[in-house]
Amino acid sequence: MDLLERAGELKGMLVDFALSPRFDNELTEVIWQSFPDGVVDDEAKFTMVLDHFALQHRLRSGGTVVEAFVAANPQLADAERDMLLGWRDVVEGAFEVRGRDRDAVLLSNFVDELTYRARSNVGRTAFTALKKRMIVVGRLVRVGDDWMVSGNPAAFPASARDQMLVAVAHEAMRNPAAVFRNPEKLAEARRLLTEQHDLFVELFGADLIVVPGSEVSGKVREFYHHVAKQVRPDAEPPDPAGLSLDGADLLDADHVAIHFVPGEGLSFYPDFDLIEDVFANPALLSRRRYREVLTYLLRDPETSPEPLRQLAARDLSKANAVFEKLLKRKRGFRWDTEGEALLRQHKPGYFDGSQLPRTVPLSKTLSDALQRSRP
Repeated sequence: MDLLERAGELKGMLVDFALSPRFDNELTEVIWQSFPDGVVDDEAKFTMVLDHFALQHRLRSGGTVVEAFVAANPQLADAERDMLLGWRDVVEGAFEVRGRDRDAVLLSNFVDELTYRARSNVGRTAFTALKKRMIVVGRLVRVGDDWMVSGNPAAFPASARDQMLVAVAHEAMRNPAAVFRNPEKLAEARRLLTEQHDLFVELFGADLIVVPGSEVSGKVREFYHHVAKQVRPDAEPPDPAGLSLDGADLLDADHVAIHFVPGEGLSFYPDFDLIEDVFANPALLSRRRYREVLTYLLRDPETSPEPLRQLAARDLSKANAVFEKLLKRKRGFRWDTEGEALLRQHKPGYFDGSQLPRTVPLSKTLSDALQRSRP
């Protein structure tokens, strides 16, 4: 049996499994989130919701439906099991139709700038209506050396291109992982971040500075203006409205650390002055507010370990005392031998290579679409 034909069989079995009573409660919750009025009135949308539920939705058990399906079918061949589990890694986005290749359609992804040779388990008739330069919004999963359309994709005429590209550009910036599926884009982002890190240090003297909250926006504008001037010396300062700083508490805080995290980008730590005070006087950890701020910085998996490394390097003996008190270690704590293990425990993403840059290098197509959309 052709692998694509078998993939179609397994996909049908998987969908039936996802619709079984075993997952009824969790699927119902997902449907209510997608159709708040309780009426499933869009079959295409429901198909995509169900496809995401079967392949990617994280169940309360911690696993996914496709993982449960594989576990419930031990008779599957190794290749089939590997293929099914590979479907958790879905390529989702907007694609431009580039042409046909026998029973496949060539789709160029606007987000990652890669071209996918996509087939359908119902055959080439699935692509009859597709013409060159049309836009397809859908999901693809790997089948052997090719890709298979998963769910029910939507097709739009080429005339909708400009309007759709603006939405695609915003989605790319919200979801860097989709862009970095292309290793060349990831390498480009890391190169840009290395350059920007050096420019931040050049401008402010260090990659971590502490300023009053009221000065954060100004410092960020100053930095981006400095970056823009490297490309165009006569560049105007960036529009404040174009700079989004999440959280009002950032600007209202007495002091905020602005940190250019190597390989990642700008991060902001409100109340960083309290943490600096703790590392100068570990006895302050007896106060709840100081303890809470430091605990958050340590335990937040999305926060770089570098600020704690820099603080500990100022005075190793005080760093030992800080973590001895914070962790309630009766036998003491030694940062030089235990510090990295502590950081790995709470921030694994910074050690396993899964942390991605937050700077997303958009293609010229998406950048131009954004520029045209601005008043």
